[in-house]
Amino acid sequence: MGTLSEPVTQDGPILVSVVIPVYNAMPYLTELLNSLEIQDLDKDRYEVIAVNDGSTDYGNEILDVYAKRNGNFRIIHQENSGWPGKPRNVGIENARGRYIFFCDADDRLGEQALRRMTDYAVAHDVDVLVPKMVGLGGRRVQASLFAKTQLDTSLEFILASLSPQKMIKKSLLVTAGIRFREDKVRLEDGMAMVQAYVAAKRISILADYDYYQIRSRADGQNISVGAIEPTGYVRSLSHIAQTVRDHTGDDPAYTARLVSGLFRRKGLRFYQGARFLSYSPENRRAWVTSHKAFLAEFLPAEYEEFFKPEELPTVHAIVAEDLAELEQLAQKQVAASKNPEVVRLGVDNNSVSLEFASPVDGPQPVGVSVICRDTAGVESSTSIESPTAGVYQVDLGRESLLGSLKRLGDVQVDYAKGKPRRLAFPEAVSPATHAGLRAYRTAYGYLSIDVRKAVG
Repeated sequence: MGTLSEPVTQDGPILVSVVIPVYNAMPYLTELLNSLEIQDLDKDRYEVIAVNDGSTDYGNEILDVYAKRNGNFRIIHQENSGWPGKPRNVGIENARGRYIFFCDADDRLGEQALRRMTDYAVAHDVDVLVPKMVGLGGRRVQASLFAKTQLDTSLEFILASLSPQKMIKKSLLVTAGIRFREDKVRLEDGMAMVQAYVAAKRISILADYDYYQIRSRADGQNISVGAIEPTGYVRSLSHIAQTVRDHTGDDPAYTARLVSGLFRRKGLRFYQGARFLSYSPENRRAWVTSHKAFLAEFLPAEYEEFFKPEELPTVHAIVAEDLAELEQLAQKQVAASKNPEVVRLGVDNNSVSLEFASPVDGPQPVGVSVICRDTAGVESSTSIESPTAGVYQVDLGRESLLGSLKRLGDVQVDYAKGKPRRLAFPEAVSPATHAGLRAYRTAYGYLSIDVRKAVG
């Protein structure tokens, strides 16, 4: 590892040290470095510490190029450790800023991110700052977490975010002895973040700007998408739950509420429909065995107090180690998540008339909408009839369609609960055209309506 100067005092000129573990992150690494290079915070007020963890994709050379042209970029080259924990810890040890911001090498920052974050954190004496994240490359983010800026955020609320992209006072990390696990374990970042949460006096969410753009890599090399070993994962989750319990143990009901929320997000997701069914029988049993032990250790048996009615069958089946019931629940979930499907279609002078089938085990439809692809116009109809269970009839008025659509419209089914779903158009059902108005199958197998040649 390279030798660096001793860190200056906490009151030194550097406000924030951006710590980046780097391993084979090209070509995304250059985007991150570019975004750090153009920050509108004065360069003597922030530093970038990139710890190259034995990259083999010439990322080490790219890092050296950026360091040569940016006096506030520091590069540490080390042998590969196999996991982000050690390079993050090396970054902590060498950081000279009042705050440390943990960043991943395949993401990027908004140009004003560091200035706005440090301005807010210093002005309000924030211990842990959580900046608004937005997705890149189809990456999903917890939009509800960033609905508004919150000066003081509860532990219960912030436990929904265990990822490391946070700005934390270095003094808090040092005083509380917080470091990342360096062995190859899951949730190593979550374990460190929860230790920071319980040690912090003020946790803030900053949601007034797109601060951090988190990426879903096209090459599928995000660590978070790799295969997960059940026993080790639940052991890490237990560590997090124990940290929470140690901090809130004088209020058992509050502790149980926090831990049940953790299990809802980090446990029940492994039983979701197609995901659970994709596991081998051995893997399914390993998840159940590990989660049963977790529930026995951290939650009281009155699960009805802590889980939603729709979650309870899964929880009870885990406790009973009833794999057959869990498989049946997963199969029902898969069936319920299917798109509604056209079974009959016709077009005449008055309307586009159709029948469609909706999954029997899923939510029931309350209407049909036609959404324009190229304008803001929307034509809706709620005149749904259901002569047969699960099969619905609807007429989309021709005059209304021609009045609202300019070119093309996608047909969607509205549900009382959940997002609208597009109508699947199986090849067994024939497209229909009348007087230029065409109901057709898209390249992806959905029903759409084309009015470009329609006669009024």
